[in-house]
Amino acid sequence: MRTNFGLSIFQIFILEGKWDAVATCFFIDTAHNVVEYIEIISNILKDGGVWINHGPLLYHFADTYAPEDEMSIEISLEDVKRIAFHYGFELETERTIETTYTANPTSMMQNRYFAAFWTMRKKGLTAKGVPAKES
Repeated sequence: MRTNFGLSIFQIFILEGKWDAVATCFFIDTAHNVVEYIEIISNILKDGGVWINHGPLLYHFADTYAPEDEMSIEISLEDVKRIAFHYGFELETERTIETTYTANPTSMMQNRYFAAFWTMRKKGLTAKGVPAKES
């Protein structure tokens, strides 16, 4: 898959510290391992970069596990935030937004989500590569 920037979408993941912002919308719960997604987002953001997220935690692989499949890690929102803090993020804004996803507004059936929304900023790192402590 190619982006408008002339890069393969997978090449973006190796551009460590190159992005000012990353926006994820109905995305982080598509991972088998959400920790890997958070680590990648932290790695590609510059120090001081912003992660904007909006979406539920439905974990798409929750009911599809078979012995030959990769296991899915399905953690709570509070644990997702704790992991993000571990990877050097500070929470700036957080709220729940009631929303739909691919819904027909004229249909009698409406699926509604109470989705997490946040902005987190990546803290700078010390010389040892450890997130800087708050002053």
